[in-house]
Amino acid sequence: MDSEEIKARLAKELKEYRSLIQGRDLYDYMGHRVVESRTTSGNLVAVKKGEKGSFRQSEAEMMQYAHEKGILTPRVLGVYYVKRGVIAMVTDRVPGDSLDKVWHTLTEAEKKNVELQLKQQVQEMRKHTQPYIGRIGNIKTYNFFDRLHDNDMGPFSSEEEFDDWCLTRVKFARVKFPYYQKFWKHYVPKMRNEKSSKFVLTHGDLAARNIMVKDGQLTGIVDWEYSGFFPEYMEYALATVIHESVEDWWLPVLKRVLEPSGFLRSRFIATIKKRGL
Repeated sequence: MDSEEIKARLAKELKEYRSLIQGRDLYDYMGHRVVESRTTSGNLVAVKKGEKGSFRQSEAEMMQYAHEKGILTPRVLGVYYVKRGVIAMVTDRVPGDSLDKVWHTLTEAEKKNVELQLKQQVQEMRKHTQPYIGRIGNIKTYNFFDRLHDNDMGPFSSEEEFDDWCLTRVKFARVKFPYYQKFWKHYVPKMRNEKSSKFVLTHGDLAARNIMVKDGQLTGIVDWEYSGFFPEYMEYALATVIHESVEDWWLPVLKRVLEPSGFLRSRFIATIKKRGL
């Protein structure tokens, strides 16, 4: 295929995917919109649209990595620059509905089944590791500690390097409570494992809205915006400390599904979230 044929094919694909973002809304919140649509060949897809500064192509790469490793997550079909400043990620449409919409209609047996399946998925994710904290290709990942900003962090070559970066975020302590930073400088090294830590595949936002189910069966885990390879405690810390929007009825389930991060580690995560830039 020569260059003109390639250009023509890409132009055709771009035109098609521009039309896809006009589909039925599945999710729309703070500039992140996901719609259900169909390709010209009739395939049902989900399209996530975001501004160039807020959507990272590495999110698609993380999702596709998880899919290829057998995690129940959508296959990524493409990432397209739809128009100036707008990016669209096209994936398979996961069957069913998000768990926040149907949880209270499930039987107790179905709820237990979904909980078990999610736990199995998390255990499977923890089997996949990288020697760094970051995203596929040893690149930076989304900085979920800065709740009012949209920036990145890392990558980090070791847990010690990551902890040192986190310690720089305890800024308020230097002004009013100098002992506070000294406390964490003393205890953070003690919280690290003596052996080298594994940096495991981490979804980062296991909210009920990101868990898809159909007929009482888990069908997919969507929205990998917060994903990356992190220390094993991070999935729990994100679910219980970073995210404020986790439903009260869902939090006990997550606490049973995820391995606890430890009290001090959770408190430290809360501290660097609150003392963010």
